Amino acid sequence: MHGFGRNAGVGSPSRRSLIIMVVAAKLLLIAGLMTLLWLGAGYLSAGASVFVFHGVVLTALLALVIWGRGRRQSLVGGRSGDEHGNAIGIVLHGAATYDLLARMLTLGREGRFRTSMLRLAGLRPGEIVLDVACGTGTLAIAAKRQVGPTGRVTGLDASAEMVARAKAKAQRVQLDVTFVHGAAQRLPFDDARFDVVTGTLMLHHLPKRARAAFAREARRVLRPEGRLLLIDFGKPARRSRLPTLHRHGHVDMQAIGALLTEAGFEIVATGDVGTKDLRYIRAMPAHTDDEGPSCGT
Repeated sequence: MHGFGRNAGVGSPSRRSLIIMVVAAKLLLIAGLMTLLWLGAGYLSAGASVFVFHGVVLTALLALVIWGRGRRQSLVGGRSGDEHGNAIGIVLHGAATYDLLARMLTLGREGRFRTSMLRLAGLRPGEIVLDVACGTGTLAIAAKRQVGPTGRVTGLDASAEMVARAKAKAQRVQLDVTFVHGAAQRLPFDDARFDVVTGTLMLHHLPKRARAAFAREARRVLRPEGRLLLIDFGKPARRSRLPTLHRHGHVDMQAIGALLTEAGFEIVATGDVGTKDLRYIRAMPAHTDDEGPSCGT
């Protein structure tokens, strides 16, 4: 985690100026390509791939600017976290903007994208599920469809605005999903309450200390035969030389696995989700000698 106690990311005047300059250049280039296209020579001289590439880059930069306006960074520890003194990390606000960006970045297929990630959890009818850092509730709503009327799904997020929008979305599709406001490091639930805990694209928003706290909390609220699924951006194979406008956006999944083991989990599986740079970890509570073997093993 970076940038605590100082201005970081798109908030920096120099970084903002750079982005504005690049956006302006992209707009001029695309305008020129469109003019060539109108004259009948655009795709012949410049190529469709050039037009598409710069259009995608422009969209990503605009998304980054909007995203930067909709996020808030808290300081690590002390009174700058929640009311209990826990570090929250980066909290995303602007729920409507969040949904818009999700639709843009997934080309309108966010629901399908989230459902494909949820397959890794192997949800079954009747299970009780907790989705941590649920955002506007897309994954939790998809989970409810999988566990059916006998199952229960709860979504938790540190942004009250996200929780409010998630509730509205669930009501709109007439699904009974519970959404609560809270932090991943201090889950407001009883011990051994859930069959499955999921956390998708949330670890990179947490400071390292907070990740360890979340691992302990996930272990606490899971039932002995429960399952944990974490999905996030793994570190790329090679370091890019491009400007790191989203430096907090990758996680060392091996380090996360070590944290989970220390918190009392057994790693069941790790791998690629199938989308660029996305990695997953599946884990379950490790049984001590005192607990004995599980039923069915």
